[in-house]
Amino acid sequence: MECGFTLAEVLVATFVLSIGLLAVATGFQYATSGVETGKGETQATFLAEQRLEQLKNLAITSFNATCAPPHPSTTCLGDTASLAGNVVSEAYGSIGGASSYRRTTRIQDNPGAAGAPCNTDCKLVTVSVFYKPVTGRGDLSQERQVTVVVMLAPRT
Repeated sequence: MECGFTLAEVLVATFVLSIGLLAVATGFQYATSGVETGKGETQATFLAEQRLEQLKNLAITSFNATCAPPHPSTTCLGDTASLAGNVVSEAYGSIGGASSYRRTTRIQDNPGAAGAPCNTDCKLVTVSVFYKPVTGRGDLSQERQVTVVVMLAPRT
């Protein structure tokens, strides 16, 4: 009796091993895609919260304040921004430290529904942050969105 493996046994073992390695490689691709999606969602949420904090800071100073020069752009939504109600869009590349994100801020007066605890002095703020996630296939045409909606009320 001879010791060793036959050619057929080696080929079958190689085939089974290659199928297993292919499954592991596919799993890594999905895992990497999931991590990148989580990273993008986290950064987008941070950017939305950052904008809300800037608006809250502006509201503390004066609830109906407008940002005109010489205020720094980090505290305002641009030179003509205000809490009086407007829409401000920041394009890709215009947000410092987050060039692959764009942000839209919409400020509306609260319609003041009857019986609601907040009257028309309240502001409905909607911050939407958009980004293009990296996919396993390298497709950058999809755009994802994170939206945060908050009601701001004046301090009385």
